[in-house]
Formats: sequence, structure tokens, C-alpha cells
Amino acid sequence: MPDLRLFLIILTILGLWGAGLPREAQASAQRDYANGWNEFQRLLKDPQQSQQRTAWLAVRNMFKSAYQKSPNGPNAPKALFYLGRVHEEMGVRLGQRADFSQAADYYGRVALRFPHHTWADDARLRKARIHLEHLEDSAQAYIDLLAIVHNHPKGDMVPQAQALLRELDASFLAKVNRESGAAQAAPAPALPSARVPEASASGAPDAGRQAALHSPATPRQAGAGADAQLLQVRYWSSDEYTRVVLDVDSEVSFSHRLLNPDPDLGTPHRLMIDLEGTVLGPDAPTQLQVADGILRQVRSGQNQPHVSRVVLDIQRLEDFRVFTLEGPFRIIVDVSGSKAGSPPTASAQQPAASKQTQTTPGRDVAASLVEQLGLQVRTIMIDPGHGGRDPGAVAFGIKEKDIALRMSRILGKMLEEKGFRVLYTRTKDVFVPLEERTAMANAQKADLFLSIHANAHRNPKINGFEIYTLNLARTEHAMRVAARENAVSPRQVSDLQFILADLMLNSKVSESRELATKIHTRTIQGVRRTHPNLADKGVREAPFFVLMGAKMPAVLVELGYLTNREEARLLNTDAYLRTMAQSLVQGVLAYRDHVGRHAKL
Repeated sequence: MPDLRLFLIILTILGLWGAGLPREAQASAQRDYANGWNEFQRLLKDPQQSQQRTAWLAVRNMFKSAYQKSPNGPNAPKALFYLGRVHEEMGVRLGQRADFSQAADYYGRVALRFPHHTWADDARLRKARIHLEHLEDSAQAYIDLLAIVHNHPKGDMVPQAQALLRELDASFLAKVNRESGAAQAAPAPALPSARVPEASASGAPDAGRQAALHSPATPRQAGAGADAQLLQVRYWSSDEYTRVVLDVDSEVSFSHRLLNPDPDLGTPHRLMIDLEGTVLGPDAPTQLQVADGILRQVRSGQNQPHVSRVVLDIQRLEDFRVFTLEGPFRIIVDVSGSKAGSPPTASAQQPAASKQTQTTPGRDVAASLVEQLGLQVRTIMIDPGHGGRDPGAVAFGIKEKDIALRMSRILGKMLEEKGFRVLYTRTKDVFVPLEERTAMANAQKADLFLSIHANAHRNPKINGFEIYTLNLARTEHAMRVAARENAVSPRQVSDLQFILADLMLNSKVSESRELATKIHTRTIQGVRRTHPNLADKGVREAPFFVLMGAKMPAVLVELGYLTNREEARLLNTDAYLRTMAQSLVQGVLAYRDHVGRHAKL
């Protein structure tokens, strides 16, 4: 193999082999890390100097230098971790909230870039505690804690994560009971849909036997009266993602179970979903050939007289999620598959891990990071809200569905002029189910998802611009908006929050917040130049059906209130929509630039 040896020698000389840096730089990185660690320990023991910000910043620069000199070296994850520790200590000792935010960001990068490192779960736990104790963000803490349990079942942080999850479950249920006027129960039970597993002896649940039973508040009992009907099976697919939707004509109980591949029988992973008190409808397909590289086929049959069974034959399984949506009732199955030729994860029940960064010879490190971490912003899916038989908000003769479509066309054209590839969930006045919208974005591998809406309120004086990301609703206002956009009752939104945390494990939560913040800031600034009375309703969080399952940063934009006469008049003019669209575009560009800087640390 003389040619290969010569090639490796040349790469080494050019600094493009191993961590992508010459040995001298790697040695320098190791010295910086060691110096930073020693100085960090010294500061912890020095009560006087530890109150000086300049001393901590000097230590931070040592760890930052160590990481930048060898971003893929053996000390890279530790350097990132200690960057978080430095900012956490500064936050505790000097009392600045920005330090806690920076610490949480660095801990998050450890888990993202080095998901298999032994410190990844430690970083997650520290991040969760910061959100709980210093940033007042229990929803984000819940997501980080669930990620520890699901992604690091053998890690030593699992018991602490489970204990904190149980505390948050009890606190959240108590709050729901208080707000709904229900009698308080003590102690509160754990959230039923989060399915936090206790670590087994092997460190992971048995994916071949695990089953989950979903029981609605008034489930249809098998054999009691007329059976429900499985009406249709729909799917959207790509080479790495598939969403399957089971349409049922009424709410039913169901269970699901995953069977591991059987080499003797030549069978792949099989996900079986049993629908209680259900029969196949006349249009329900008995077999759907998918063959997209992930899903081989979907089969439906009458397993028992009052039980319908749907089986997904999954060729390449990385992760899956099963959840329900209301109005009408349907069961959603999201399947993610490893790339062709890539080995699947050890347990199909574990969420897909981010790929560890590797330097590609001859390429810029930052560009490589952007590509490998899925941070590029090239394709944008625009989702005009409502449509067809669903008009959305209606006031003063103006329909939300029409405003959303007009705005989406204007916005899409402007984004295309900036070099983005733009896709749409609808381009005319047609009805598109909520679950189809993110499925389209996932199947097309969109980098951003923008859902465009207009708001409404019973008080005609309410007006203003606001933007939402997917999360637990924190205010009555957010609950109301989510209920309206989801076409369900506020009580159903409250019930929905029980399953939300589990669904968000693979969502781009922090990225969506950043996108929302950039768009919000630029829009308020831009529109107020010509319309200074635009009210700022802020960046909010709520459980929107249309954002659930999105594998890219996703936001829902409420342009204004159609129930406010003046705002409705403005929203019904292309001139105002263009002004707002220009500002939205500036927000997207600001997010794209932020992503580029973030990749460079």
C-alpha cells in the first residue's frame, strides 16, 4: 500500500489528517487545556480572585484556545465542557444572567457535537439545572432531562435526571389542576406519555418487547356498540424520514409494539399498532408499498374481530415516535432512518444521535461543521395557514387563509431573490391537514419552516405582531392562540402538553427560539419605521400541531389581528404585507449569519 502511505504522509505534512492540525498545534492545544484546568481549580480555591471577572475570562480564553486549536482532538469535548463551567461559575459568583445563558449554550454544544462522550450526559444535566435554577425555563430543563434518559441510558446521570423529571411532573400537574379549578391531588402522578424508563441492567429498554397503551378519556371499548373504522392510511416519505397517519372515525385506545429483525425469517423491524374496538373501513388499504429506503411497506388487517392491526415494515430504523392529534382523531407515526450504508443505533427506541464532527481534508472547518451538524440554511418551507374549507379567523369580510397565502407568496419571492430555495405547503386555496405540513418539510429536508397566520381576539382593541415556537404554553394567551390554531378546546391543549416533552426530544427547540428571536427583532424594528404604532406581542411558546415533528427550526408567525379594524385594513394591503415581508427576510438572514458564526464558536 505504498500509494496510501504516501497520501497519508502528505496529508499529515499539510495538517489535514487526524484532527486537521499539525502535531505542534495539537500539543499547544493540550497545553492550553492543562493550563486552563489548573487555573480553574486554583480560582475555585481563591475567594478573592474568584470575584474578579478578568480572572475568569483569562481561564475561559485558555479553554477556548484549546478547543479552537484542536476542535476534534481528545480534549475538545472537555474544553467545551469547561467553557460552560467557567461561565456557570461567573454566573453564580458575579450574578449576571448572560453568563448562565452562555454556560447552557456551551453545555449544549458538548451534547450536540460529542453525543457519545462520557461527559455528554453530565453536560446535559448541568444545562438542565441552569434552566431550572437560574433561567426559569422548566420546559427546556424537562427536554434536557428526557434526553439524558433516552440518549444516555447507561450514564451515571440517569438517576438524577429521573428524580428531577418526577419533581417536574408533579409540579406541572399541580399547576394544571389549580388553573382548571380541579381539586388538587397529592402526590401527583407522573406524566403518562413521557414514558421515562428506569434504566435496566443492560442500560436500555427492550425494543423487541416494549409496548405502550394509549387510553383516551372516553375510549371506545371492544365489543361495546358499533366499532370505529380505520378510514385511511396516509404517508409522506424521504430517504431518511417517513410520517404515517392513521385516520380513524372516532377516538380509540391503541397500543404499539416494536419487533426486532429476524434474520432467520428475513424480516426487518416491524412496528405493530393495534387499534381497540376498530374495524377496517372500505377504503383502508390492506397493503401500501413504500420502498423508500426506510419503510418497506405498510400492512393493515383485522387482527381480532374488534381489533385492527397496522404493521410498518421498517428497513432502516434509527428512531420512531407515535402520538395522536384531535379534531378529527388520528394516530401519527414518525419514523427516522439511518442513512443508507450507515449502521443503525443499538436500540431503536433511542433518539437519533447527532453525528460527531470530523474535519474534511482540504475544506474550511466552519463550513464542514455547518454541513455536518445540519446548520445550513438553503431551503425554506413556507406554510400559509389554513385554506380550503378552513378559513381561519374571519373579520370585516377578510379571511385569515387569504392573508396567509398572499403574504406567503410575497415572502417567498423575496427569499428567492436572496438566493434561498423556497417551497410551499400550499400555493392555492386548498385544505391541508396540519400533520401534512411539517411532514412535507421533513420529506423535502427543508432547513427552516415558517408557518404564516393572522390572529383574532374577542377584544377588538387587541393588536400587534407575535411569533411562536413549539413548547409548553406558559400563559392563558398562548393557550388561547394554540387552541384556535389547532381547532381544539383549551382543555385539549392542556392535555396535549402531557405528550409534548417527549415529542420535542428531536425538535430543534433552541434553534427555533433563536430563529423566532431574530425574526421578531427585525420585524418590529423594520415595520415601525413606517408604522410606529405596531404593537410588540413578543416571542411566545405554545403546543401547535402544525409545528410538531418538525426536524428543522420552525416558527409560527402571527402577522396581526384581523379583529382589530385598523390592523385588518393594513393586512389587507400588499404594500403593508411587503413591508412586513422585507423585515421577516432580514430576520431569516440574521439567523443564517448567526448559524455561520455559531459553527465557528
